[in-house]
Amino acid sequence: MYELPIQGEIKTLAYKEGSSGIFTGPLAGMYQGYRFASTTPDERDFVLDLPNGTIALTIKQEIRSLLTPRPAEHPFADGVDPFDNMPPESPGGPSHGAPGGPPSGATGGGPPGLAGGPPPGAAGGPPGGPRGLVGGRPFYMEVMATVDPAKCTGIFANSTGQIEINAPDYDMAGHLIINTKHGDLHLDFLESGGRGVLNANLRVNGEHSTGIYRNARGDLTFSLKTVPPNFGRGPYSGTLWLEQAPPAI
Repeated sequence: MYELPIQGEIKTLAYKEGSSGIFTGPLAGMYQGYRFASTTPDERDFVLDLPNGTIALTIKQEIRSLLTPRPAEHPFADGVDPFDNMPPESPGGPSHGAPGGPPSGATGGGPPGLAGGPPPGAAGGPPGGPRGLVGGRPFYMEVMATVDPAKCTGIFANSTGQIEINAPDYDMAGHLIINTKHGDLHLDFLESGGRGVLNANLRVNGEHSTGIYRNARGDLTFSLKTVPPNFGRGPYSGTLWLEQAPPAI
């Protein structure tokens, strides 16, 4: 295996489905990011065995988003840099609960522009405002546990109930694919945001990578400063282990 230490910069724009951006440095290339449960909710069924009966639960994770859909054409294609027209940052940076970081005690974190936690009017959130309007936060992960009365048994037959789960340490999952001239690098990530900064840990998925990155392994991190409505920029670093000799950098 060949060791390849790397560091560079990321520019990214957040969208409903994930993010689109560009890496510079050793991993030069445009990328597309795909966020877990952003387009299709993730639903898992469980049965709790209890004395004298069972309770059937469905756990649903779903992103509530005000972000726009990803455009058909990559925003950085043909040398375009959307950051040339980035809106000016407000004095003092993002406010408490604004894009880029969850308010204290709220649920979740996530990709550029994400602030976790339920929006105003949602279960567990402050009163006022219809569900799904995030009050300055473009999206958040909703985690719901719902009882299925038809599948409950014994003394719990026909039971009903629903709760929204508050997960203050929630990290947003997903993957991104960087298209470089030496192949496509697939990275799985967990990320969380706070106070205008998005931090992430990324792991190389060599099985789904191509070119010189096929069967690679390694770990990276990044830390992006986020600016409303959906801009993120900052450094990345880490180490890759390649089966093929890396190109001269």
